[in-house]
Amino acid sequence: MTLRQSIFTSDKYARIEWAFFIFIWFISPLLTDLEYGFNEEPKQLQWSYFQVNIIRRLVWGFFTVIPYYLYYKLAIQPLLIKKRYGYFLLSVLLFVAVRELYTVYIMYGSIARLSFLPIEMITEAQKVLKLKGRFHFGINYLVFQLLIMIALAYFIHLDKQEKQIRQLKQLQAETDLQYLRSQLQPHFFFNTLNNIYALALQQSQLTAPLVAKLSDMMRYVLYKTTQPKQPLTHEIHFLSNYVDVQSVRYHDKTAIRFDTQGITDQALIEPLLLLPYIENAFKHGIEEVHTGFIEVIICLNDQELTLSVKNSKAAGATDQSLPNSHGNGIGLDNTQKRLSILYPGRHSVQVKETNETYEVLLTIILN
Repeated sequence: MTLRQSIFTSDKYARIEWAFFIFIWFISPLLTDLEYGFNEEPKQLQWSYFQVNIIRRLVWGFFTVIPYYLYYKLAIQPLLIKKRYGYFLLSVLLFVAVRELYTVYIMYGSIARLSFLPIEMITEAQKVLKLKGRFHFGINYLVFQLLIMIALAYFIHLDKQEKQIRQLKQLQAETDLQYLRSQLQPHFFFNTLNNIYALALQQSQLTAPLVAKLSDMMRYVLYKTTQPKQPLTHEIHFLSNYVDVQSVRYHDKTAIRFDTQGITDQALIEPLLLLPYIENAFKHGIEEVHTGFIEVIICLNDQELTLSVKNSKAAGATDQSLPNSHGNGIGLDNTQKRLSILYPGRHSVQVKETNETYEVLLTIILN
């Protein structure tokens, strides 16, 4: 961003900078003078005193803010923030020299010649110009002003970094979601189409309902999951369809239970966030066991969402959460990353495993 752009931009950081400089070089000196007048010279507090003092601070503030703002944009931000410390130290020495010349020949020189200003200001400027062998500004004030400008620059720099990190995390979450969508579509939808084909050959009455559920699921994945959040009822409806479609494949081999409690339209959730846990149960609870059970319970209590998924295991099966030769577990890994990004400190995952069963308990504070 150029200096001209930073002056006229509507960016919030530029607004913060200008508010900072206006307060430090205009408002704060006025308040300080007012406090001094009340405490030290209350007899002089007349309207003429305020008039002269206000004009003095506005004129001095105008002349003073220009070199400090230029130094802030041209040296502190590009040199100090980028850790070019050697060049920054040289810039400080150069600024002190330029500041002295500017104060004498530009600031006080101009004030001494501006006849429309109060006579008190003109007289003060002329007296300052006659001083020799000393700085025409306070070193202590200069150091203090440089320090607070450095603090401002670091504050804005850190805030920008945090904003970039949040954007990267959001991008990562969206990338993981796209991966989950692409992972779900090929193997699940093609397998389901094969099942529908087999049912159609048998002229089964389950064919039409299964096609309707599959169409509903495809519509949700293709269109609804492009939004950052969906009503929890929509996500539950999708999961219910998923379980129903899978149940058709394994209806003669397994006992499948899917229950929900307290689900409302007001609650929102990121799409396809719960699916990998249920999908994982079908992969391990049925495909490897060939017979067994799956139990899915989803409960919403106020803003606390709980997903409990329990399934049977094959004898001697390894941890379900680990990847195997079929790529299993990748979806769970991505889901854990999404949970860390989307609900930091507001989710927990508990796993209970025995020789015969595997259970996952996921808790999320949605709001």
